[in-house]
Amino acid sequence: MTRRVLVVTGGHSVDHPAFWAMFAALAAEHDWVWAHAVQPSAQHWLTPAAADAWDVIVLHDIVGLHLRRGEPPVARPPSDETVAALTALLDAGQPLVVTHHSLASWPSWDGWATALGGRFNYAPGPLRGVDWPSSGTCIDTYTARITNPTHPVCEGVGDFELTDELYCCPIFDDEVIPLLTSDADYSGERFIRTFEHVVVGAEAAPNCVGHPPASNLISWAKVAGRSPLVYIQPGDTAATFGLAPYRRLMANAINWVASDEARSWAAANSTPIDASA
Repeated sequence: MTRRVLVVTGGHSVDHPAFWAMFAALAAEHDWVWAHAVQPSAQHWLTPAAADAWDVIVLHDIVGLHLRRGEPPVARPPSDETVAALTALLDAGQPLVVTHHSLASWPSWDGWATALGGRFNYAPGPLRGVDWPSSGTCIDTYTARITNPTHPVCEGVGDFELTDELYCCPIFDDEVIPLLTSDADYSGERFIRTFEHVVVGAEAAPNCVGHPPASNLISWAKVAGRSPLVYIQPGDTAATFGLAPYRRLMANAINWVASDEARSWAAANSTPIDASA
């Protein structure tokens, strides 16, 4: 079946040649029709009026956050119109695959963190009434382990080794369906706090000792509104985009969220998104 896939980037760097090579290969293999949109103009596709234009929207962007080396990250709250549009889009059942740094989007809106299943905090701030420190990152070589082998997203993937960026950040483990975990060491001293990293550089930035313990969950499925959603945390390097198991994981996620099975599951387990949070 031909899928119409929109891939959204912007707000953060990505190895474009490797990223597009992956999607071109997957589109040819799976008979997808796909297009690319860049934030902030891509936001007009994330509305209920455009919900029928794409079978799946893949988010590999950061929006609602101003990032520049040497300057503190600055959150830009979504407008009331943007919140209403995104909430309505999710309520309309738009299938989504969210990857890597997109977990940092809309840091001023708790409802978006609830929709995604967590948040990467570029700066310290409140989340669900708790004051969180800035999140941390670590480049590591580790094994991604399948935790849900019977789920369609995991079909044919298997455990695989990769070198990619890991996160120390709040994840709502009990609100998602786990798909993959990492066998990496998540000790706080191994992660660099991102706020300070952006402002003063990696050498001067402190580690994440004292941060609440990090989850080793790196991929999950959940319902956002009435939308089936899969989050895939790896996605930082060209090498990752070239890995056959990673490509299989991405293809499975896109095909599954677009399936009648996933859409029926999401509709039956709908979770209202709080537009005021």
